Amino acid sequence: MIHENLPVHPYHGPWSQGDEARLRIDGLVQRAIELRAADLVALPRTERAEPFACEEGWTVPDVRWRGMLLSAVIELAGSLPSARYVRVHSGEFVVPVSLSDAPSAMICDEMNGEPLTREHGAPWRLFVPGDACFTSVKWVERLEVTAEPGERAGERIARARLRTDAST
Repeated sequence: MIHENLPVHPYHGPWSQGDEARLRIDGLVQRAIELRAADLVALPRTERAEPFACEEGWTVPDVRWRGMLLSAVIELAGSLPSARYVRVHSGEFVVPVSLSDAPSAMICDEMNGEPLTREHGAPWRLFVPGDACFTSVKWVERLEVTAEPGERAGERIARARLRTDAST
């Protein structure tokens, strides 16, 4: 069951209803690729349960995330030796993750034993254990492998939303 206490934000993903989602991996890789959900089913699956807290002031005590390790997904494209980061994109919302953190980060397609809903980030959502809530990128559409972290647009967008919400 999807946790009823987990807030729902409006869908801002790149796909229209009925579109087949695709996950693009590019940048400092041996070959840029575009994956569908069916392409990811052969990867080993992992699960992690822990509290999920947000800077908005709420916490959900025990959320179970299930999916593929971010490092395993990236390796489908073969990262180059100069690669140090993966920039996880959902439109303008971009969060950099160090490749040294990628073995613990997950590209999730399930939450609490059920497929992710669109409202909670389907088809793919990033989960970085112990990191800030805004790093849990919903509607992941692109993994850009880079040498530098680049702008932290996701953090900037999330913090601006917090300031706007606090003033209303």
